[in-house]
Amino acid sequence: MEKDVKSEQGIEAGTARKGLAGWLKDAQGGLSAGRSFVLLLLLALTGAFIASAADSGIWSTAVLMAILTAVLAHALIITPLSRDYETHLHARSRAALSSTVDTLTRIPNQRGITSSLLDAMSYANRYNHPLSVALVDLDMLTSINRELGRKAGDKALQAVASVFTDTLRMPDRAGRYGEEEFLVILPSTTLKNATSIAERIRDGVEEVDCEHRGQKIPVTVSIGVSNFLKGEDLERFLVRVDKALKAAKASGRNRVVAERRAAAKGNSRGTTERRAATAH
Repeated sequence: MEKDVKSEQGIEAGTARKGLAGWLKDAQGGLSAGRSFVLLLLLALTGAFIASAADSGIWSTAVLMAILTAVLAHALIITPLSRDYETHLHARSRAALSSTVDTLTRIPNQRGITSSLLDAMSYANRYNHPLSVALVDLDMLTSINRELGRKAGDKALQAVASVFTDTLRMPDRAGRYGEEEFLVILPSTTLKNATSIAERIRDGVEEVDCEHRGQKIPVTVSIGVSNFLKGEDLERFLVRVDKALKAAKASGRNRVVAERRAAAKGNSRGTTERRAATAH
């Protein structure tokens, strides 16, 4: 029974400490609430010491007790809470990063790259700058997984992602958009220049050295490219890019197809231009 009582008291004490720590680490104020609490406590203690010491005339004792109280408060309250709070912030940062990064390829996942695309569209709308997007599809991933194994397919995806690092410019962004698709954002880039960049990506993937258990993995990609139209929403933009990708796959894969819909005067339907570049 005595052990049970001590156990319950220990649980209650731990709960109280956690509750106090949570209150002191207010999300909006950080440790400011904790520091304010400790400061008020120190002021009250100092005032009490000074008042009691004034009667006996031992001011040095009051000053010494105030300093000792401050040191103990900092060592026992502020320092542990600071460390705990920093750990909490690091954990939140890691969680936020993992929610936007693809664990296999170590580039932004669909959520992360879509957020970047929305920002790029907003910027292009506001400043009337060109914006192009390429949708890159790893050819025959299902066959690679079936014939060589899932790990071989993962290596092929990693190989495609590695090409982006060597091919893309500083403001460009690439992310994994689906099981076998990657989305490439090309800010301030015309359709013509975007097609050239897409060709470099295609060439780089075709030449990449990708092996699994000593066996070479044939890696190629089909790419659809389109330019953003001012005022266009995300869904319509991506539908046009996807149509270009489907055209690239339908024409034999390992191709780049550029699609553009330029709005004609007085006609919201516009026209469509497509250009296919055959593989070397």
